[in-house]
Formats: sequence, C-alpha cells, structure tokens
Amino acid sequence: MAHGSGSIIDYYEVLGLEADASDEEIKKAYRSLAKAFHPDTSTHPKAKERFLAISAAYDVLSDPDAKRDYDKRLSESRSGGDDADDDSDEDEFSRMANYEFYSDEPEVFLINGVKRRFENARHIIVGDDEYIIVDGEMINIGGISRFNYEGEERYRIDGVEYKLMNAEHFYQSGNEYVVIEGKPYRIRKI
Repeated sequence: MAHGSGSIIDYYEVLGLEADASDEEIKKAYRSLAKAFHPDTSTHPKAKERFLAISAAYDVLSDPDAKRDYDKRLSESRSGGDDADDDSDEDEFSRMANYEFYSDEPEVFLINGVKRRFENARHIIVGDDEYIIVDGEMINIGGISRFNYEGEERYRIDGVEYKLMNAEHFYQSGNEYVVIEGKPYRIRKI
C-alpha cells in the first residue's frame, strides 16, 4: 500500500478494487471485508486495524463529493509518486490472509441458496475462519480447527522433501493440512 511522502493511502486497494470500481462494487467489497474483519467477531491479529482502514476507505468512497476530491488527490499522488513499495502482486485478500491456497480438486458450495461448483477455488484462511473468493467477494465457508504437531515430521510435496518440527496443522471440511513456509498443503482426507 503506497503511503510514503507525497502519496496517500489507496482506498481502492484497501477494498481490493480497481480505481474505476462502481458504487455497487465499493459497497459489496466493504460489506464483505467489514464482516470478515469486524473486531467483535474476527480472530485475525490485526482485525481492528484492518476494520478501521476498511471503514475509512468506505466513508470516503461512498460519499460522491469526498470521492471526487479523493480521486483527484490520488491521481496527483500517482502521477508524481514513486511506486517502489507497491505490493502489486498481492491484492487485499492476500494481505489479510494468514494462509491462501487454491483447491486442487472440484468443490461444491451452497452460496445464497444456490449450489455452485468451482474448479481451483481460491481459499483464504483468516484467523479461524475459511473463505473462498467468488466474484471479488469473501464468502465464509466455515471454521477451522488448528493444532501443532509435537515433534518431527517429514513430507514430500511436489518432489521436495520437507523436515518439520512442531508444525502447525489444521482441519477443515474433512481434510487435514500442514503449514509449510506459510502455505497450507493437504496431507490427508479424514
């Protein structure tokens, strides 16, 4: 997120949106993120900080006059600013996630009362909740159960041998995952 000297916080980036996002897209992103990071319900370690940033972004982007002024300042900041610290390879969902992965098999979820099938669904784990990203929205698909395995473990994943000590594991949707270098890998179906 660019906010060094001469630049301002990119509220579109905070909401995981492009600068040409519609009012409806802004509202949808705000609701999804505010629900995920509400300090009363989220277990994310930076929930309060993220919720405040999300709320500030929505306050400006949902007010037509404030948005017009903000867009002008943001444009000026971008044209004269240095984007060396821009995290362009990550979106807001990636920055908020404890873990992120794509499913390696087809999955079916009930979303708004409609059964939908997904290939390679994008999953993020935030605190003790798991979400999938659908049409730019975070949809909660349930909680996870975490534990640390005491002792040494060995895994071969994609041809690479890993030797782990006291590794973090979690259960979700009938699968067990091990976390290696910050990324979860499914190790067994339960």
